[in-house]
Amino acid sequence: MKNIASLLLLLALLALFPLVSRGEPSAATQPGVADTTNDAEFVRKIVEVFTDCQKIKPAMTRAELVKLDMFDEDWGPLHPVNDNSFTQHAKFEYRSCSLIKVDVDFGATGAKEARPTDIITKVSMPYIDARPIR
Repeated sequence: MKNIASLLLLLALLALFPLVSRGEPSAATQPGVADTTNDAEFVRKIVEVFTDCQKIKPAMTRAELVKLDMFDEDWGPLHPVNDNSFTQHAKFEYRSCSLIKVDVDFGATGAKEARPTDIITKVSMPYIDARPIR
């Protein structure tokens, strides 16, 4: 009887051995399953970005936007740097990640150059612009 019990225990252990030796499949080895180990830090950073982007508000001036010191106007790759011409619709990129953009509309003026007193009339939600730069 003792030999039969030992044999059954041995068979049970051998049946379980492949699961124990290889371990349970992880998210990295299962296609379509996300690894959630860093999600809390990722969410914290995204909330920080959205909070920073929401600091741009209608009725602010261009000078107040510049004073936030978090955004640079994105003129695009073919536009000269430091061009001070006025555009009613401008795109700003988040300094910590240039892929994150916010569209800002300024009130219409007759001026040909951007001025610190230009008033923001509309602000988009932040978005990711991951188009390749040519």
